[in-house]
Amino acid sequence: MSHTSNRLIVGMTAVAAIAGVAVWVTDGNTDALWAPVHTYLMWTLVREIDPDHNSSALIAGLVGGFWVLLGYDIAGALSLAAIMLGARLVTNTTGRRPLTGDLIVIGSLAVVASFTIVGWVAGFGLAIAIYVDDRMAENTSRAQLLTAALVAIGSASVAGLSSLFPEAVPDIRPLLVIVAGVLVLITVIREPEPPVEMVDSRRKNFISQSRLHASRSLTSVIIFTATLLSGPDATAMVPMIVALALVLISNEIERIRRR
Repeated sequence: MSHTSNRLIVGMTAVAAIAGVAVWVTDGNTDALWAPVHTYLMWTLVREIDPDHNSSALIAGLVGGFWVLLGYDIAGALSLAAIMLGARLVTNTTGRRPLTGDLIVIGSLAVVASFTIVGWVAGFGLAIAIYVDDRMAENTSRAQLLTAALVAIGSASVAGLSSLFPEAVPDIRPLLVIVAGVLVLITVIREPEPPVEMVDSRRKNFISQSRLHASRSLTSVIIFTATLLSGPDATAMVPMIVALALVLISNEIERIRRR
């Protein structure tokens, strides 16, 4: 990972924090205080599904921060964190299997986040990510399979207790749903270019192309599903839809560059 990119996101997060406090003081909008968190999480999410390109992650972080500061609906930090962790698990950017402690933390986050529509979709998606990571590994783990099942049940239970499941089809935002749906199709159909980023610089292991493709596909499905089920509140998904578009654009640019 580029040290320059790390320094830039630290600076962007700090600026977002200052701007968030300024908006809070002047307008009384407490949601603005989440600007630095969304900036950082959006950057981290895109780094997981587009590890070779720092620019797309930085732009996504900028969009996430501005979206919060402008006072639009937001998906929530827990939901973003769950989506990001799901992408990290499947892409396997750490280069190792999750430990028991990791599974406990990840599973707890998924369940806790499920008190909103986006949080439930993200939490259930994280359960799928745990399962997919186990299936794509050389050796299966009973602990991981059990965690995936418990997370799926736990997130659905929290969503049920929170009365999130709609009794009727929600009023959707047609444009956002169509755009998210098109992005899902492109993500699934178009394989990413072979990554040049390494999961472990000491062992010189490159990120798996198949894992990256699976991670992008799962993330795109989560974004689409959350956009569909959020109904009139789907504007909260705009930063993630933009981020997914940035990833696909950078992939096509890379494809042209390599050829």
